[in-house]
Amino acid sequence: MMKNFTVTLFFFSIVGTVFGQESLKITYDVESNFDLSEMQHEQTRTMASMAAEVMSDFEFQLLIDGNESIFKQSKQLVRDDINPMQYELASGFCSGNEVWHTKKDDSIKRIALLNSNPSTVLTLDEKVQWEITNESKYIGEFKVLKATTTRKLGSYLEEIEAWFAPKLPYSFGPLGYNGLPGLILEMYRGKVVFKLKEIEEKDVDIKLPKGSKEMTFEKYFEMLETNMAEIKKRG
Repeated sequence: MMKNFTVTLFFFSIVGTVFGQESLKITYDVESNFDLSEMQHEQTRTMASMAAEVMSDFEFQLLIDGNESIFKQSKQLVRDDINPMQYELASGFCSGNEVWHTKKDDSIKRIALLNSNPSTVLTLDEKVQWEITNESKYIGEFKVLKATTTRKLGSYLEEIEAWFAPKLPYSFGPLGYNGLPGLILEMYRGKVVFKLKEIEEKDVDIKLPKGSKEMTFEKYFEMLETNMAEIKKRG
């Protein structure tokens, strides 16, 4: 069930606009976009259904302070009926184990992998190439425009559909997707959807992700694919 949509702009009535605010906290709900009817194996359908149920309780935060941002999963209490495997599976689907740091005029993005051992930070040199379409709709009071792009994850090409608000001049969004002339309020990434829940004026703490090991984003996915190929060879 889709959660109630609320946008909190408690400072809106005071200044009439959020344009001048340097520090913001944006909260996103997460929804799954799984089509269980397309899944041939019962075990796959069961896992996807469990992940979708757990994900419906997740929230993510986009913290903006001037020209930089952090995107991460919010710390929340886990329901007693959710076992750790279910939680990790759901979190993995929506990249809850990643913390993304971006700067407005810097193409280098840093991604901390929370569950890695040793603690690892990836670096991604990326200037997102957007195609802005003529499609528009309203999310709450904001008119948003549709934009699309892709990101290479090893041999896989991730397709992104983002809806951004030109009247909110913050060039940030979920998972390091930035560079649009407005804040991303809704983003479709494969079978996962990030949807705006709340915007708050709030002092935020932007901390650059740190780790004892550092490698490039591209090398990381190359390593993952190599490991998967070895596992398949062993049967």
